[in-house]
Amino acid sequence: MERLPDLVSNPFNPPSPGSDDPHQGVDLADRLPGSQVALSGRAVNAILAGRVAGVIRDRFPYGNALLVESTFDELPEGFIQSLRIATPAPAFSPDPALTCPSVLGKIGVNDGRSLYVLYAHLLNEPELIVGESVACGQRIGVVGESGNALNPHLHVEVRLGPAGVSFESMAHYDNRATLEEMDAYCTWRVRGIFQLVDPMILLAVRH
Repeated sequence: MERLPDLVSNPFNPPSPGSDDPHQGVDLADRLPGSQVALSGRAVNAILAGRVAGVIRDRFPYGNALLVESTFDELPEGFIQSLRIATPAPAFSPDPALTCPSVLGKIGVNDGRSLYVLYAHLLNEPELIVGESVACGQRIGVVGESGNALNPHLHVEVRLGPAGVSFESMAHYDNRATLEEMDAYCTWRVRGIFQLVDPMILLAVRH
């Protein structure tokens, strides 16, 4: 059986706060034995139970992706503390070089906090819809190379943020991206509303 660290093709390497530089998640890939050739087709299973908070269908850079929210009430006692998240969350603003629409502002201050896990570059568009429940271990897709992916892999991002947030879609760096999609992307990535977590710590806790 493969060890999880052996599947890492691009490690977690967070940029300075407010920057959209890589690498804000971790890439996991199957490779041909004895080579660096990545393969598609491995099933993607949910790390935690929760609800679908976002569905992205063939949008750059995430391609086909699913965002799942797990509220603190759904997590075991002491689980969040085991993730070694800084408290309080550092305050910062997005890099002004990034195009971030400021006219929408749909994310308010909600009661409660949640952990959000994004599964990106899936082979096919997600079949789940926003609000649908997801079980721990449930198959939610297949490893692919949609979006900004040069080879097949699963990109996982983890963030802590206000409970109950939903994203209909998110996109950036593409002239097809709408203002709403760019606003959602900036809110998720660089506005400081969602606090970045090392996915490997989460995976180690779950393992």
